[in-house]
Amino acid sequence: MNDKMFKQTRFRLTLLFTSLIVVFLISFTAVSYIVVSSLITSKQKQQVTALAEEEYMEHKSDLLNWHNHHQNHLDKGANGQHHLLDYHPERQLFYYVISRNGEIIKGDESFPEIRENILQLINGWNPKNKEIRRETIKLGNGESISLLLSGKPVFQNNTRIGTIYTGINITTQIYIVKVLISVLCVISIIFIGLSVLLGYYMSGKAMVPIANAFQRQKEFVANASHELRTPLSIFQSSLEVIEADERDKLGEFSLQVFDDMKDELRRMTKLINDLLWLARSDANAIELTKEWFLLPPVIDELIRKCRPLAEQKHIKFVTNIQKDMAIYGDKERIIQLIFILLDNAVKYNTENGQIKIAVERDRKNVNIEISDTGIGIPVEQQALIFERFYRADPSRSRKQQGNGIGLSIAKWIVDAHGGTIRVQSEEGKGSRFIVTLPQPAN
Repeated sequence: MNDKMFKQTRFRLTLLFTSLIVVFLISFTAVSYIVVSSLITSKQKQQVTALAEEEYMEHKSDLLNWHNHHQNHLDKGANGQHHLLDYHPERQLFYYVISRNGEIIKGDESFPEIRENILQLINGWNPKNKEIRRETIKLGNGESISLLLSGKPVFQNNTRIGTIYTGINITTQIYIVKVLISVLCVISIIFIGLSVLLGYYMSGKAMVPIANAFQRQKEFVANASHELRTPLSIFQSSLEVIEADERDKLGEFSLQVFDDMKDELRRMTKLINDLLWLARSDANAIELTKEWFLLPPVIDELIRKCRPLAEQKHIKFVTNIQKDMAIYGDKERIIQLIFILLDNAVKYNTENGQIKIAVERDRKNVNIEISDTGIGIPVEQQALIFERFYRADPSRSRKQQGNGIGLSIAKWIVDAHGGTIRVQSEEGKGSRFIVTLPQPAN
């Protein structure tokens, strides 16, 4: 984990914290709007239905008396004519007692300027029990008035003789709810901004002990690896001396033990070198020396190195690369990259398998593909194989002397060149690693 990875981790923690705050604030605002709006609306509906019942009990007799008095002239009444209308501008409630032919018998209103609009809305409406309608009236100045309307019909001998309509002006309440939501939205935006700063600060604090622990780990790995190189070098020199002077004197079993010791020494040396390489990469102590070089001779040399193990498993190599293919990059690192991929392709291949190496170049990139017919990688593990010390199948990796470092080194080399590496694999059918390295224009 280098500085870039620490920054990415800190960014992810900040994003996670901010996302949680955003979800909480959005949920809080939505719930607040629903609860407040529901409470206000419910209270207003209760008011308008209660008013309808109250006015019905109070003015039912007025409508009956008027109907009986005008029985002979019922169909001659003037539509829209009003008799006794009280004016109370301070009230938000209103009612109209209207005959079946639309004549206003009595009423109480607070805004006569919209009376005609209201009469148009209730014209022909025969409200059912506790039925409520919500209506909006647009005024000439662009403003609007929101109303809740209810009513109760009055019957005589099963014949409707009129209706008592009631209503309430809820414009102010709706405005209050809208203002409340606007304020909550503004406050939420402010808190989201503060949560980003707070999340970034807190994630930085949380990363401090992790960074310190990782730094101590890097120092330990670097120091331990460096200290181990000396005894391993002495051990290797000693084995070479013994092999030169005493090999002919050793028995068959002793020779087998001797060869096993040499294999383990090579494996440990490779592991120590890899650990030192990772420690240097974490400390940004590795610098790339880029140059143009021919790639085919490099691949031929790497195939020769891998051929002894490949021949034991009867694995064939197939190459598809132009003879004059040149590539720009750090030669030693790219050799290391390709060798890691070829070594894995041999180790995890099957008997009588095949390894294909294809290199293509376009105007901007060189694409290197190395595919095998081996055991493959499960889909759920493909995103993890480039992590350090991760092994898709530990038992197989131990058998093949794998330590889970190679692919992480390969990814570092590709990243250092500004390229990409990805894998396509199907369990039991092999794997294909695709490396894309950007190239300068010719």
